[in-house]
Amino acid sequence: MRGLGFNLYLCSLNFCTRMDHSALYVIPFGSLSIGVHEFDWLIEKVFFAECETSEIEDACIKVHLTAVKHVYFMEVEFSMTGWAEVQCDRCLDPLKVDIETEVRMIVGFGNFSGKEEDDDDTDVVILSHDAHEMDMTHHLYEYIHLALPVRRVHQDDAAGKSACNEEMIKQLERYLVKERSGDN
Repeated sequence: MRGLGFNLYLCSLNFCTRMDHSALYVIPFGSLSIGVHEFDWLIEKVFFAECETSEIEDACIKVHLTAVKHVYFMEVEFSMTGWAEVQCDRCLDPLKVDIETEVRMIVGFGNFSGKEEDDDDTDVVILSHDAHEMDMTHHLYEYIHLALPVRRVHQDDAAGKSACNEEMIKQLERYLVKERSGDN
């Protein structure tokens, strides 16, 4: 995902503490050798159901994570494709939106002081000297939510008619305030 800007996280994130499946999304970087490592996950409804703040009601998102471990840091790239179900902003009915994003992250170990290149589209996470694994649950959650479109409405059909819930549209029109011709 481009345009996120540069972010620095000092890790010890408390995130949806009720999530008992987060061990699935842990990278045991302490036991990984120097080089390229790949992880694949399928993110579905249960991932979001345990977090009260999630806008996502259902999902099927394939995540491919590539981690390149170096001596003092690790480059991580997320590639996510699939769909998520959210509420339509107009009629509040369920709406499936496509998710397709790539995100880069640098994970520094201990006294890591920067990144190899100046790239504003990369997040930086600094882990303590004694850390040996990293839970990616929070990052997956955040990056998927950031991949959602800002405006979420049902598309119009070929005839230009809204695919939104007709009954809800009628209710909205009933309360629509119309501008009077003499008012400024």
